[in-house]
Amino acid sequence: MIFNNGFLEVVVPVYVLIGVAVLFTFLSTYIAIPPIVRVSRVKGLMAHPNGRTSHSDPTPNLGGVAIFAGVIISSVLFTGIPTAHELKYVIAGMLILFFWGLKDDLHPMVAYKKFVGQVIAIVVILVPGDFHLSSLHGLFGIEELSYAVSLPLTFILFLALINSFNLIDGIDGLASGVGIITSLFFGIAFLLNHHLSYAIMSFILATSLLAFFFFNVFGKENKIFLGDTGSMLIGYLLAIFAVRFLNFENGQTVFDEDLSTPAVILCVLIIPLFDTARVFLLRLMRGKSPFDADRSHIHHRLLDMSGSHIKATSIILTVNLVFIGLALLLRNIGNELLILIALVLASALSFIPIYIIRGRTGSWHRDK
Repeated sequence: MIFNNGFLEVVVPVYVLIGVAVLFTFLSTYIAIPPIVRVSRVKGLMAHPNGRTSHSDPTPNLGGVAIFAGVIISSVLFTGIPTAHELKYVIAGMLILFFWGLKDDLHPMVAYKKFVGQVIAIVVILVPGDFHLSSLHGLFGIEELSYAVSLPLTFILFLALINSFNLIDGIDGLASGVGIITSLFFGIAFLLNHHLSYAIMSFILATSLLAFFFFNVFGKENKIFLGDTGSMLIGYLLAIFAVRFLNFENGQTVFDEDLSTPAVILCVLIIPLFDTARVFLLRLMRGKSPFDADRSHIHHRLLDMSGSHIKATSIILTVNLVFIGLALLLRNIGNELLILIALVLASALSFIPIYIIRGRTGSWHRDK
């Protein structure tokens, strides 16, 4: 690969460049977290337990700051000049979400104010960045998309992923673990298809999340949470990767045409998307606002069932891997059928912890 950061142009083997990038990212994030934890404790910048959260001690919630620093610095240093046009809009959106999320982590905002920041960040990359879906790959008979249709669809995808990762960030290691798995999937896909800058960016995100995962799941003295800064950043970057993956052009990749499809993306991102849709539907059926916080998420049910954050997270991450395997195995059966199978299977699996808990307690009344 010819690596050009605007100042120096050298020929660097791809795997060497990726290795240097992920090592730099891991060390940057890993080294940054302990000082952030210390400052958070001194300044009282903590997430405090309440009736809805699943932690019992005040914990720093600025892990997203370390992830943001690791990802943005490494992206500028290692992705190279070919993506400079898109990268500047990606970074602009990241900066908007960073400051918006940081404000919410320090002084919680009402939902509509958080929504405004998300809209601004999305519009920046969609409109001046000209970054949007080009095709639905035959889903419901739709191939190429007009700009008027593509723009709102892409906007909805970004909004859904940003908020769904924010909503699944309820137990240790879940949002970051799903982020690691999905970004590795995209990284491998981009690498195989010679989209090297996006491959590096995907691996950078996975590596930064891996460093955070260690402190979030296994940390004692330096335990830290993602906060809105981190969870929104994950959703935003994965939306970028998903759009780029769906925009692979037939005949110009090592994949058959049935891999880069909406059905495969749904399977890869099934955990945040399905759980968010499920929870919103349950709340509406109970006459509540879909944005009213409660403990009806699947991860809350698994936590109640297993009694352990790491067990609950491990189960969900395993399910995520199963769905990715399912997508790769059944990718040729068609968008609609694969989506139907994925949704039916996800629905069935989501009821298992509820029935186990009810069976243990002997209570079969409707959950509040």
